[in-house]
Amino acid sequence: MSESTVPRFTPSERTLHWAFAVLYLSLLGTGLPLLVSGLRLWIRGYTPVIGLRLHLACAALWLLAVLLVILLGDRNTLRRTGRELATFAPTDRRWLRSFPRWLAAGATERRRIDAAVGRFNAGQKVNALFTAITAALLLATGVALVPLEGGVLVHGLTGAGSVEAWRLVHRWLTWLVLLPIAGHIVLAVVFPATRPSLPGMLSGHVDRDWAALHHPHWRPESRDEDRAA
Repeated sequence: MSESTVPRFTPSERTLHWAFAVLYLSLLGTGLPLLVSGLRLWIRGYTPVIGLRLHLACAALWLLAVLLVILLGDRNTLRRTGRELATFAPTDRRWLRSFPRWLAAGATERRRIDAAVGRFNAGQKVNALFTAITAALLLATGVALVPLEGGVLVHGLTGAGSVEAWRLVHRWLTWLVLLPIAGHIVLAVVFPATRPSLPGMLSGHVDRDWAALHHPHWRPESRDEDRAA
């Protein structure tokens, strides 16, 4: 770390993010050809049976990886970050109302909108909450549709007549998450105002001036002091 950067994410936070994100994307990558038959033409040797097995394997790896990071990582830090992401203040509501203008604003206007932002802005909090809820629902509906001999798991829980409803919910949840995921990637990799945040998830550090501009109420030094205490 240099004097021009500040620590933003710990190794546990970064590992959890990438374990969740990479395997979540692999779930989407293996799940979409099961939903859209036209995609199968682009995959050599693909069959629905192979696709389903890959999808289930990715689901098991995703769940295992996330649980291992939580169990073996710095749970105090992860718990604190979770609380920060789940805490909404009146200033967050004002930020959300200004978000469309924030996207198109110049540096001066964007700085005015970000004036009350702490470690996370309201958009990041909403995205984290949306991702957590939809991921949990996708997991629940996916587990319900795990194939067993003679049917799927949900047969014994809610009856054979409910299977199509479970499939419909799982399918629409999949479509629902695609746009927010694409938006998250664009903001992290392409959008000039937010692109400097990406090193935080790679090296753990971000530019000090960028942090002061977009997260003026965040004091990274206080987190270092808490960890040392």
